[in-house]
Amino acid sequence: MTTTSKPYADMDDGELPKLEPIINALKCEQTGHIMEAILLYEESIFRLTQMAEEEPTRRQLCGKYLKMYEARAKQLREQVKGHLHSSRMLDHISIERGARGRSYQRLFGPYLDDSVREAHLNEPHLTESHHFRNLLHFFEVLVKNCRYLKYIRLTTRPDPGSPKNQLHILQQMKSDLGSGNIQMNFQMDDSLHDRKIVLSSGVVIKIGRGLHYFEPVESSYSLGLCDFDFRKCLATEVDIWKCRAFAKRPKDTGDSESQDAKEDRSSDRAEGRAYSSD
Repeated sequence: MTTTSKPYADMDDGELPKLEPIINALKCEQTGHIMEAILLYEESIFRLTQMAEEEPTRRQLCGKYLKMYEARAKQLREQVKGHLHSSRMLDHISIERGARGRSYQRLFGPYLDDSVREAHLNEPHLTESHHFRNLLHFFEVLVKNCRYLKYIRLTTRPDPGSPKNQLHILQQMKSDLGSGNIQMNFQMDDSLHDRKIVLSSGVVIKIGRGLHYFEPVESSYSLGLCDFDFRKCLATEVDIWKCRAFAKRPKDTGDSESQDAKEDRSSDRAEGRAYSSD
């Protein structure tokens, strides 16, 4: 995250600036997108800590809000943790070296449906061209199958060799997904090792090699260039778990669903999705 000099100097001492992550965190929590809300609260905590250091006159005010957001983030983390503790294994898949017919659609398609509104992906390795092509293809499968998908959160390691190129590509993906009414957020974690996909429906997919379990295609005119079912695989293990859905039901407002949820659903139907197939 980039720090700028005195970014809040034009604010009155008695108020905080309207931090975008906080606004989005509250919106996510109200609409039941709990996993994304947690990360947005954490980002807000980071920014408030920066603000307190840069603007000593607001330290007390920042401290008040820090305690509030830290407490809420902790509550939501405990909620998610409780769901994970009750998980059960749905499937274990061993992929042998050279196997075909193991595309993302074939493996994960049965778990990608209308109940998925958030998808969080931990993929440590995003530095080479084929890494980004794999990621993009996974996003295509995800968006095509999950009609009500609203948020994608990607966590990866920063590319030490070409960080600007990595950020440029991810920003392009973010912009393209945004044109289809899907908010993609990404963050860097130097210590990231685990590879997994967590869906708001309560499905957790752990892949030994992450998204990169395919062998390179032999040429630009080989089967498998476009259809991943024709690609040969590297040996890996896939575990698929299921727990209670992470998304909290919106608060009741006298009807079976909240007004926010109604508006959200109506917007989906009215506007459609730029990527939906005919």
